[in-house]
Formats: sequence, structure tokens, C-alpha cells
Amino acid sequence: MSDIEARPYSKDYEITDAMFGAFRSPGGARYFWKLFGWSTLLFSLVYLVAVPPIVRAYVALIGGAAGLENADAATAEEALESISASMFSMVPGLILLTIGSLAILAVVRSAFYRRYFHDEADGVFPFRLGADEWRQFLAQLGYWGLFIVFYFVLIFVIALIGGAAAGVSAAAGGDGASLAIIFLMMAALYIGMIVGAVWYGVKFAPAGALTGLRRKTHVLAAGKITRNRFWALFGSLFVAGIIGYVIYYALFLTGLFTGLSGLFSGGVFDQLMSDNPEAAIETMAAQTRTTGFRIGAIFAIIMTAAGQAFYLLILMGPSAFFVKQWNESDPREVFT
Repeated sequence: MSDIEARPYSKDYEITDAMFGAFRSPGGARYFWKLFGWSTLLFSLVYLVAVPPIVRAYVALIGGAAGLENADAATAEEALESISASMFSMVPGLILLTIGSLAILAVVRSAFYRRYFHDEADGVFPFRLGADEWRQFLAQLGYWGLFIVFYFVLIFVIALIGGAAAGVSAAAGGDGASLAIIFLMMAALYIGMIVGAVWYGVKFAPAGALTGLRRKTHVLAAGKITRNRFWALFGSLFVAGIIGYVIYYALFLTGLFTGLSGLFSGGVFDQLMSDNPEAAIETMAAQTRTTGFRIGAIFAIIMTAAGQAFYLLILMGPSAFFVKQWNESDPREVFT
């Protein structure tokens, strides 16, 4: 059994303290931007290693798909083999990207929570690779593993109820009613998935922060932190998430359109408009080997990494704030 217990909720705070908690650690905004700079560098390094092979495989995949569209019986098998090989060649890059991103998330969270909860400064380079980071990594795995289980159960329950209702209606001879029930079931499934994802995301959002505070891995216990705090945490995460989302996509699109514009030079659009996708793909592949494209791609990767770092950091603030509030509240008070 977990020794985490729900505690009273205090409204004695400014909402900005929760929404912008990422800037309110003992290190203040300076520490935030320090973590932002190092996080951008780490994300950039992972992307620079993992993304180019994925892009090359994707271009080859498009080429194989274009070849398959116009292939005869003799060349169709060769095109299918090319598509299969392209998909398989993406796997190492995708694995590296996933593991690298999770590792960065763990070290960044650990550094932030050490300063936020324990006021521990880590020098010029704030990241470590020790027990705190492993606990954060395990908390992430538990969080997403539980999310997958929760989602499958939710989908199963909604589908089971809807299927039973449609079966009862069909047995009664109401074909039109059965179709209506199936339609409503699909709508309920869609709405339920959205509502379920939001509920789960807020309910267990403090898992990483609680792990950082207590230096014990917590996932399910985070649900007790949000008791009487759900809507306040939801609002804080919503505002912080919108800010992070806007900044992320502003940086991402800046990098995309500025850095990768050279990919569509050399007459690519004319070839696409003339219904010559094979030539367009060959031109794009040639563009990827130019120095200008490589410089632009690096710029795009850095901008994407910066957006990812900002989004990650700003979303840690609300959860950290409410975990701190929970920790400082008096468990002897009576809930109201």
C-alpha cells in the first residue's frame, strides 16, 4: 500500500503561480532558461543522429510507393520489396528517437524537481545520470503503460455497451434503430476517448513531480494528489499547454519553412504538377545531398528541439506547484 494520502486543497495562491510554476523554482527564470538551453542541445543531438536515417528511409518509401502505382506484374514485387526495406530501415532511427527522448525527459525532469523541491543546484551542467533519473524514467514507463491499459479498457467498455444495445435493437427488428445506435456508439467512443485522455492526463499528471519530491517512483499514487485539485490543475495545465503549444509550433514551423524550403527547389513542383512523381522524388533525393539542404535541416532540427524543450519545461510547472501545495498542506484538516 502507498503511504500517499489525499490532503485538503488550499485556494490561498495566485493562479499564475500554478500556470507559470516552471519559472518559480528557487532558481527562478534564470534556471528555467538554463535548463531550456541544455535541453535544446540534448534534443538536437538526438534528432541529428536519429532523424536523417528516418528521412532517407521515408523518401525511399515514397519512391517505392510511386513505383508500385505504375508497376506491372514483373516490377510490382520489386517495388514491394523496396517499400518493405524502407519501412524496416526506419526502425532503428525510431527506436533511438523514442529512447533518447524519454532519457532526456527523465534527466530534465530530475534536474528541475531537484531545484524546485530540494533547492539543489547542479553547477553549469545541471543534468546527471543516477537514481533520480532512473526513477523518473520508470515513472514515465508506468504512466504511459497505465494509459494504454486504461484506453483499451475504456474502448472495450464503450464498444461492449454499444454492441449490446445494437444487438437488442436488431433482435427486436429495428434495423434503422440499430444503425442509429451504431452511429451513436461510434460518436460516444470518439467523445469517450477524448474525455478519457483528458481525465487520465490530469489525474495522474503529478506522477513525475511526486516522484521528484519523495525520491520514490510513483504513478497510481499521483491520483491522490489531484483529489480536490483536479479542476485547478486542469486549468493550469490547459493555459500552460496552450502557451507551450504555440511556442513549439512557432519554432517548429519557422525551422520547417526556413530550413527545409530548399527541398522543394530544382523544379520539384513543376514535376509534381506534370504528374511525374518519380522525377520529383529523384530531385528531392538529390536536394538532400546538397550542403545548403543539410545546413537548413540542422537549423530546422534545432528549432524543433527548442520548441520541444520549452513545451516540456513549461508543462512541469503546474504539477510541481500542486504537489508542493499538497506536501505543505495539513493532513489533519477536514475536507470541505
